[in-house]
Amino acid sequence: MSGLIILPILIMYILFAIFMYKITTSKIVLIVILLFPFWDLIVQKGIKTYYQIFESEPIIYAMPEFDKDGKIESLGLGDVTIEPFEYFKSENNFDNFKKQEIYNKINKYIEFMIYTRKGIYGKKEIKLIRLSFSGKKPIKYDFINKQQARYQLVASNPISYGFHQKQDYRLIDTLKNNKVLAKAYVIRFVTKMKDFRRNILGWQSGVNGKELLYVGGLNNTYDMLKKVLLLKKAPYNLNIFNNTRMGR
Repeated sequence: MSGLIILPILIMYILFAIFMYKITTSKIVLIVILLFPFWDLIVQKGIKTYYQIFESEPIIYAMPEFDKDGKIESLGLGDVTIEPFEYFKSENNFDNFKKQEIYNKINKYIEFMIYTRKGIYGKKEIKLIRLSFSGKKPIKYDFINKQQARYQLVASNPISYGFHQKQDYRLIDTLKNNKVLAKAYVIRFVTKMKDFRRNILGWQSGVNGKELLYVGGLNNTYDMLKKVLLLKKAPYNLNIFNNTRMGR
């Protein structure tokens, strides 16, 4: 349903609430009726506000070891990211990697997941890849069976708390018995009343039937990487929340 129709539907809903108010002459009834389609969003907004006020910052326990050039040895993102392999077939894209600040903080190599697919509707084949840095250009890549990077960003399984889902992200040092250096989180909100808003009230956008009203999620993982790797800005180009095993 087009978003243009939302306004008249909302007006009709408010008129209905006022009509019920006149019948019952109770302000409580009016408030309940008006807020009923949004009660899950109100609760979620409260949860989000709590995290923003009290738990907005990532937790830094220790810093990684840097060499004389201010670089860490290696970084593994295979547990948290997946990208199309076609993106890495062009040497220009390898050159673009070197321009990103985070890759200039890595001395030897970076590891992550890639996928290939035969045809548009073909099944994805997922593999681990290691992109090695040699000289000025990261021009060498190898398929590997297991991550070996010293520093690895790993994700826990998502835990559902009813109104929201939380997933922890930890930066570990595998050389020191998987010591946790830093911890961050991603929070996704699960709407309870979306079917009522969509099917009964018709409140949805015209783009693939997406919800018109929702509470956006939170994450401070990019800020965590910025702090532990001493970056000037957060590495949003990583797209690190694209792993297929993660909750949506």
